[in-house]
Amino acid sequence: MALKKALPEHRLIWIAGLRKSVFKGPLAVLARGVIDEITDLANVGVQWRELLRPPPVGRFDIVIATEPKLRNAVLLRRVKHRVFISPAANFRLSDRKPARGISYPESVYEQMRCLAALAAGRELKIDAKIEVGEENDRRAGELLPDGQEYIGLAPGSAGATKRWPLRCYIELAKHQIRCGLVPVFFLGPEELTMYGEIAPAVPTARFPEQEGPRGGPLFSIALAKRLTLGVANDAGGGHLLAAGGRPLITLFGHTSEHKFKPPYGHRIAVNARDYGGIEMERIPVARVNEEIAKVVYTNHQ
Repeated sequence: MALKKALPEHRLIWIAGLRKSVFKGPLAVLARGVIDEITDLANVGVQWRELLRPPPVGRFDIVIATEPKLRNAVLLRRVKHRVFISPAANFRLSDRKPARGISYPESVYEQMRCLAALAAGRELKIDAKIEVGEENDRRAGELLPDGQEYIGLAPGSAGATKRWPLRCYIELAKHQIRCGLVPVFFLGPEELTMYGEIAPAVPTARFPEQEGPRGGPLFSIALAKRLTLGVANDAGGGHLLAAGGRPLITLFGHTSEHKFKPPYGHRIAVNARDYGGIEMERIPVARVNEEIAKVVYTNHQ
């Protein structure tokens, strides 16, 4: 949105070279009014053999190659452009570069912010708050009414190696009930099989996304705004909880706590590496309970 506001006379076109774009799927609602055109599975900037065929048709004022791979930069630089921006090879192929002494950030969010600023030609003022709409706020308030403290739990992940064992989430939920918090589980479409294991083990847990018609990502964010805090794996569910602006404890195994750090609110990382390896099951439930207690205590000060 900040880039769109900075360059209002430009059309913003998003091209996914290899996969389907989430902005045409689950996150389509977030792209409305911001991205003017989305093309996925474009097969551009993917393989060296693209050099054997003519460059893609079309001309752009500014081309931003977001991937840091040299191949990606070389192939996309063939697209007709006025300005080309790429972090590959320390911006060697880029027409615009960060100021001397400024390193390219590790966080994906900060990377995109850096590239957008280069495209706009100035630093951008970014408001990370996401407007969810009155109807989503109303529904969330009905399902998670005032008067209780809620802890959000997002046990899913597309990759099995990034998941803390479900039994650990269940044990965590039971402990938090004893501490006076109401566990609220966030289960995406791929995680609905978890419901059959969680519900009997934690009968007082809430599953608001499964009550009534599924509301999509903005509804999930509206629910997250009503939490005291959340606990999640390093996955999409955690980013939705983070977007609610409440404190979030994220559990990491082999992934980096810095790469996908979201720009919302207070973040706490718990790493399996602190316990001798990258396997998620190494993270003790007791450690996560300790971090939760610190957040709750701080909120009550």
